[in-house]
Amino acid sequence: MSTEQKTGERERAKRFALRNWRVPTRLTALILAPTLIAVILAGIRVTESVDSIAANERTLAAAEYAARLRDLSQQLATERDRTAWVDGLIGVRASLRDPGRVIQQQEYDLNQQKATVDRLLAASIDDVKQIDESYGERAAEEARQTLSRLEVIADSHAAERDKDAATSVFFDYGQAIATILRLHDELGEISDDPQVVAASRALSALAHAKDEASQQRAVLTTELLEPRQAFTPDDLQRFLGSWSRQAGYTTAFNAEADTAAFTAFYKARSVPAARDVEMTKAWAVALGSRNHALRPIPGRVITAQEWFKDNTAALEALTGVEQQVADQVLGRASALQSAEQRSALIAGGLILALILLVLATTVLIARSMVRPLRRLRAEALEIAGIRLPEVVRRMREAGEPQQPADDHSVTVDSADEIGEVAQAFDEVHQQAVRLAAEESQLRNNVNAMFVNLSRRTQTLVERQISLIDGLERGEQDGTRLADLFKLDHLATRMRRNSENLLVLAGHEPARKRSQPARLVDVVRASLSEVEGYERVTVRVHRSAAVAGHAANDVVHLVAELVENAVAFSSRDTKVIVSSSPIEGGAVLLAVSDTGIGLSPEEIMEINRRLAEPPTVDVSVSRRMGLFVVGRLAQRHGIRVQLRPGDVTGLIAMVLFPAELIANPDAKPVATGYGEVPAWPTPAAIEPTGAFHMPTTTSGLPVRRPVPPQEPPRHAPREMPREPASSNGWSAFGAPPRPPGRPEQAGEITAAFPAFTEHSGAFPVLGAPSYEPRAESLERGDEYLPIFASVESAWFRRPDQKPPVVPPQSTPPQGVPMPGVPPQAVPPQSAWRSSADTGYRAAAAANEPAAGGVTPAGLPRRTPRANLVPGSVNAASSPPATAPPVSPEAVRDRFSSFQQGVRRGRAEAAGESADGSANEREGS
Repeated sequence: MSTEQKTGERERAKRFALRNWRVPTRLTALILAPTLIAVILAGIRVTESVDSIAANERTLAAAEYAARLRDLSQQLATERDRTAWVDGLIGVRASLRDPGRVIQQQEYDLNQQKATVDRLLAASIDDVKQIDESYGERAAEEARQTLSRLEVIADSHAAERDKDAATSVFFDYGQAIATILRLHDELGEISDDPQVVAASRALSALAHAKDEASQQRAVLTTELLEPRQAFTPDDLQRFLGSWSRQAGYTTAFNAEADTAAFTAFYKARSVPAARDVEMTKAWAVALGSRNHALRPIPGRVITAQEWFKDNTAALEALTGVEQQVADQVLGRASALQSAEQRSALIAGGLILALILLVLATTVLIARSMVRPLRRLRAEALEIAGIRLPEVVRRMREAGEPQQPADDHSVTVDSADEIGEVAQAFDEVHQQAVRLAAEESQLRNNVNAMFVNLSRRTQTLVERQISLIDGLERGEQDGTRLADLFKLDHLATRMRRNSENLLVLAGHEPARKRSQPARLVDVVRASLSEVEGYERVTVRVHRSAAVAGHAANDVVHLVAELVENAVAFSSRDTKVIVSSSPIEGGAVLLAVSDTGIGLSPEEIMEINRRLAEPPTVDVSVSRRMGLFVVGRLAQRHGIRVQLRPGDVTGLIAMVLFPAELIANPDAKPVATGYGEVPAWPTPAAIEPTGAFHMPTTTSGLPVRRPVPPQEPPRHAPREMPREPASSNGWSAFGAPPRPPGRPEQAGEITAAFPAFTEHSGAFPVLGAPSYEPRAESLERGDEYLPIFASVESAWFRRPDQKPPVVPPQSTPPQGVPMPGVPPQAVPPQSAWRSSADTGYRAAAAANEPAAGGVTPAGLPRRTPRANLVPGSVNAASSPPATAPPVSPEAVRDRFSSFQQGVRRGRAEAAGESADGSANEREGS
């Protein structure tokens, strides 16, 4: 044996040594030894008592079942005899004085007897079903056979039997009664008590004797009602056999019955009806054995009716004896059951008292150990599950770096090992609180570091953007201006990354807008912070606006979703940003792409993180956009959820609650078609846990069909060509409208409701419109990438308000024809100014001249080729000091530059301006 094996054996022996037992083991051993002995003894006694009680219960139940079976057998016998009586009367109806009345009365009595049998039959079937193997194998087998017989009788009880098949009647009833009595005999043998067994056997003998007497009644009644009134040899043999068996059962009853039952039996046999029955049987056998007809004897008229009546009275006299013996069986079984129950209760009480005495002795010894252990366990669980997490939560929420005071210790003041464990646990608790305070301090430091780094980066980025803006204002070359726009866009993306760090640190922006921002402008501003924004198609409702305090965060949220859609989809596909109103005032914004998509498990996990943003950890750095979206959505009560696309890709659904949706047009204005009330403020939406709206199989809202509107009666006059209209369309960006057709709405995906002129979302042609927007603004603006950085400046400088241009009091030249909305001066947007009218006039008078395109696909500008008439002094004028470029001038340049870019793209690609119609936003 090796040294390691010897060491292992010594360790095992030491482990089982009594001095090395743990406290719970010692307490268990202390209580287990005496308790185990008591439980073994008690178990034996209780098991015996339970078995005896169950056996007595079965005996009592068997006695009750047997009583109902006896009643059923006797009633079946009576039904058999009455059936034979009715059949016999029908055979001799010619000799009856009033055959119709007599037969009808007997049939009525037979039907009443069948009703009595039916009631007993239903009760007996239920009883037989309760008999199982616990009553004995033979009893269970007889019960199955009896149940089959009873069900056959129940099914065929109402059927009429053949009138001349008397033997078949006896056979059917006789077999059923014999089966019932066999089960009755087996039920009397299940008891172990001699008195119960003897009384049950006496009952069985008496039941068989009564059955034989009933058979004799039926046979002799049939013979008396036959015209020849003589026994056939078979009938006589059957009658004599039944009489002999009756005598045998009577002898068996005398042997098993007690004195009282024996005396009652012979008193019942002494009634006049019983004596008449015996005399009639002797007379019938004497005549039948000589093959003589059954004729009346001298001095007495023997008829079938008198025989049936006397036999019935004799059987009823035995019923009292039968009931007396049955009561003895039930009484004895009940007494045995009660005695066994009392015995079981006494034994159980003594055993319980013994166990309690043993437990009381051991508890007094173990109490001094158990109570401190319980107190230590309870307070340890309270500290670990309630107090310590509460302290950590308070430190996280309050951001307190100092350790909170917690002087509550475990209330175990004993000097034994249990008290020492309590003191050690107190020390562990204090160390845990101290570590939680240090963790809170570390978290605050990390958040502060994020804020400081982000603020520094933001400051540099803001300065960079300011410098780029200055360069853009003074730049005249189109190529360099496009590069400056790209640089401005890249700086805007850098600023968003810095803002992500602020969101990670839980910092909220200090500056917030006070005025609501249109949702379409919010989406456009978010695109200025996304790489690949030129692939995004905007189809956003114009009537919705976001509350000012949430506008910047919504820009950030949408930018993260759009960037994810652009990054994980092919470069030759489009990312669609669309919106739809929800009943109750909410707005649903969807960002759809046809990229690689995600598995259902990944979508479920991301949706869970969006609903419950996790704590900042290392995983956040890998999916910072997901965390930022979740934090921003949680801050403003926005619901964000990802769903798989119809074919491929993902759909990011953003549900803005009604509280965040503002009304940008709150004041009714007078138009050329009458005064129109302001757009109603959306009602508050019900706070629910999911999007409540009709959805398709992909989870998106069901598109509601809108009825087509009749075209206007007057064809609108063709509008002059514009370099860039107030709604973003140019002369190259949209096809001319056919005469007589209403203006087409923007393209909307099938997953969302269509926002057309006929959907009720916007006024139709010829109807009142809502100011301050003109009809041209109600149409979808095509979004171009060149406006992204300018729109982002609208959100960066909310304190700068554009100049307000008062509406024209009189219509300008060229008032449109009926059916065309009047031209109104739109409000100044992020890139429009009052100088647009001059540029439109210049564009209408002279087509801009293009100087070719650059290798990048941008139009090559020809200096001074597209000057607006009157905007530049003559060459002979002396140069003057150029005033500072105003924002309106920058906007004018952007408008002209937009026209050139779009026209250059169209010429370079060799396609018409109609191809860009699918990029406009849905109106």
